[in-house]
Amino acid sequence: MNDAAYQRFTGEFRETYQHMLAYLPEGVFWFPPLPPYFTGYPEGILWDWDQYFEAIALFYAGFPADYIRNAVKIYLARQKESGLIERSVPRGGGECYIKHRVHFKPFLAQMALLCHHVDGELNWLNKDDRYERLKKYLVYWLKDMDVRGAGLSVWQEAGHTGMDNHYERAGEWGKEQFFCEGVDLNVYIVRECRAMAAIAEVLGRAADKRLFLTWAKQRADAIQRDLWNEKDGLYYDFHAVKKSRIDVKYVGAFLPLWADIPNKAQANRLVREHLLNPKEFWRPYPLACLAATEPGYVEGFIEGQSTGCCSWRAHTWVPTNYMVFHGLRAYGFNKVAEDLAFLTWKMFLRGRFNEYYSSESGIGTGRKPFWGWTCLALFMPHELQRRIDPTSLKAKSPAFRDMQKLVREVTA
Repeated sequence: MNDAAYQRFTGEFRETYQHMLAYLPEGVFWFPPLPPYFTGYPEGILWDWDQYFEAIALFYAGFPADYIRNAVKIYLARQKESGLIERSVPRGGGECYIKHRVHFKPFLAQMALLCHHVDGELNWLNKDDRYERLKKYLVYWLKDMDVRGAGLSVWQEAGHTGMDNHYERAGEWGKEQFFCEGVDLNVYIVRECRAMAAIAEVLGRAADKRLFLTWAKQRADAIQRDLWNEKDGLYYDFHAVKKSRIDVKYVGAFLPLWADIPNKAQANRLVREHLLNPKEFWRPYPLACLAATEPGYVEGFIEGQSTGCCSWRAHTWVPTNYMVFHGLRAYGFNKVAEDLAFLTWKMFLRGRFNEYYSSESGIGTGRKPFWGWTCLALFMPHELQRRIDPTSLKAKSPAFRDMQKLVREVTA
């Protein structure tokens, strides 16, 4: 990395980091009987995968693991008999909004592991059946949501994906549902199984560790078998009912890099032919959530479709950039990872603490101020420079200690 560029970034970081520290306490909520928790949303709503990315920023800032651990406890306590855990928790608890009664995205075990990396604690999972509940929630993904019986799970609909208006690949709420074997979803499940294996190792559950690793390999093999298209050199979602490929190019195609699934040849094609293609994903402010060649690549919303959601079309979101960034680093695409980190930072500076951004202009949109997962833009260049990866699924990781030390150095 160019020293001058990194030093310039460090100067900009100092000021912005102080702003972040001023915002983060606004995300701490306490509504008894729920324990205190953190969320990036001023309404006090807990959301599923948001918590994972929020946790990283929160821990980098030196906050204790309690808030995220409490969120995991809250979710596990609300589990249905089937194993399903609804994706959101309203302010103060209570009934979940009907559109949110879909299964929590596969990040709970990864959240628990992040907490372990901060303070070394995991015994709390042995209490109140939490470990068994965590296992049951994952089995629900692996078994109940595998509608085709081919070792791949489905999203219920587009809102379930978190990429709210990806209707063309996952279906609208209340219409066609339970068909999209998402590349993104099944990558998350692979990582979730590996996180559970790491947790089982710490808790001395050797048989479970072997089981979770077996499930992770089976799922990764299924992704390679059914979701990779050799002709196009790209991963696509699969329609479990029609038993055909879903021909939509979206940012989730690169997430297998984050789970060490593609071979070297596949990784090269993903990056060289698609990720870096300015006609597809490498727009002025990459990575676009839809390829620019897709009919749905528009800023804002398509006429006749819901506007009561966030847009993941001609837009760039920090959490998807973040996952792909770490996948690129893992495969040795260091220059591409560097460019992505600094373009994400440049985009962030055009609209500090916005929820998401235009892939064409870099202008921020959505919620503002937003102190959730967008904060990770502050840390990507530091992670690159110091080779820090908080998303590591090893049972022990020094990532948070190393970043906290670095932040103390550059803000002194």
